[in-house]
Amino acid sequence: MMLFWKRWWWTISFSFLTVGVCLQAIQKKQNSISEYDFLLGEMEKEKVRLVSEKEDLHLKLASQSDPAWIEMVLMRDLGVVPEGWLKVHFSNSVK
Repeated sequence: MMLFWKRWWWTISFSFLTVGVCLQAIQKKQNSISEYDFLLGEMEKEKVRLVSEKEDLHLKLASQSDPAWIEMVLMRDLGVVPEGWLKVHFSNSVK
């Protein structure tokens, strides 16, 4: 047994070292794959959000020539009131 160990110690040591390095490389690769899977999921969520925002912007651009849409934007964003309408302001003062 001692003769076997003296002859082949470097081969056995090299084999153990190679297996260790391979196992470490496999672990690093699995960690990278899981990280990239997470990033892919996040990018897909962002893509869905951006596509929805793009569709909303296209709808807004398409309806800009509609007088009812223009009136709604003026009323909602600027507080403009059409002629003949009564504008009422409420205060939040609590005593």
